Amino acid sequence: MSLPNERGFGYSERDSMSAFHGSEPFLEWLKMNWRKLIPLIAASVLILTFILYSKAQTAGVPADSFIPVSDGIDPISADDRADASAAVIFVDVKGAVGKPGVYKAEEGDRVIDAIARAGGFLPDAVPDAINHAERLRDEMVVYVPFNVPEGEGTEGMAAAAPPVYGADDGKVNLNTAEAEELMTLPGIGPAKAEAIIAHRNEHGPFTEPASLKDVSGIGEKTFAALEELITAK
Repeated sequence: MSLPNERGFGYSERDSMSAFHGSEPFLEWLKMNWRKLIPLIAASVLILTFILYSKAQTAGVPADSFIPVSDGIDPISADDRADASAAVIFVDVKGAVGKPGVYKAEEGDRVIDAIARAGGFLPDAVPDAINHAERLRDEMVVYVPFNVPEGEGTEGMAAAAPPVYGADDGKVNLNTAEAEELMTLPGIGPAKAEAIIAHRNEHGPFTEPASLKDVSGIGEKTFAALEELITAK
């Protein structure tokens, strides 16, 4: 009996037995190492099961039923993060504004922002006497001076000025006086009062009354008229 083969139309039983005997070494190896193959086979079965299960879960689900993760979530912008981290400060707005008082602000806000919160400038204010672009600081005093009509000297202002707070024996303390207090001094109008406060904020407290001469616009003659009226503590 013969079967078809490549060289002719059949092959002999001898060829069949030879092929069977050629597989014997593999069978012997399999008998000796089958235990080592168990973990590999088990892992393959688990992977195949997981793949089939995943395909079964997603099969038949419409594509439009999946909702993008970002839907309904507003991204946080850089401005939002900056706003969240901005420190809250308090400033005291005084003088020729609509509603003088203490106002809440944020670090980075400007003087003009504080004035806007306080109702803006009054008609008789002197807006040019202050720096609108200056950054606000915690506990800062923003004073908007009033416009003093011509002919009204410092004596008239002193008579109408509020009591001097922080004075020592009737003297004005250069390190604590606000603009209203400074303007009670002879020769000190709104512009010079703001210059004194700006110098104090920038360079620190005055160490002695004579340090007032370091302020722009205050010379020997002006200081001589003030020397007995001021102190620096």
